Amino acid sequence: MTGSQTPPRILRGIPPELRGAAAALYWRHFGAQILPWPAGPRQGAALVRAAMRPQGALVALSPSGRLLGIAGLRDAGGGFLDPGHGGFVAVWGPVRGRLRHLATGLYRPGAETADLVLDGIAVLPQWRGRGIARALVEAAAAHARRQGHPALRAEVQAGNRAGLAAWRAMGFQPQDRQRLGWPWSAPAHVLRLPL
Repeated sequence: MTGSQTPPRILRGIPPELRGAAAALYWRHFGAQILPWPAGPRQGAALVRAAMRPQGALVALSPSGRLLGIAGLRDAGGGFLDPGHGGFVAVWGPVRGRLRHLATGLYRPGAETADLVLDGIAVLPQWRGRGIARALVEAAAAHARRQGHPALRAEVQAGNRAGLAAWRAMGFQPQDRQRLGWPWSAPAHVLRLPL
């Protein structure tokens, strides 16, 4: 953050009044990784909102309480999004929702780890470059230490050079490439920041 800017306030969990905004921001950044077929922003945000586990995220807020960014968290207890069919049923109904959920069985998650995995960080475009992502990572590191995790882990699509550079600038080191996501996805980089 530069000189006169007030640092964001970081909260664990998403307050009820910000869940719609958090779902829309997360979908805008990660929709193609969540679903193997196109969905409009309204349906996609509705799916994220229905499937979100609010305590599985950190949010960055402006002094006025506006959502600036979100970081999903994943550990042995699960991730930011519940992988069950409930969110799909809530958006597409019992039959179409269950059928669409079946397709998610093709998704390959990252390997189990004792690390706390950052399940994606999204920042509003007009707030990028102001230290929001770094503040979320620092808060995630503090949370991981309290929970006894040895490190933070991030998974970045191989073609995402800007994302890879940003993680490396925050001290994350590449570990290896893995086939994550949908079967047709390119390999992803796994990066780790020991705590």
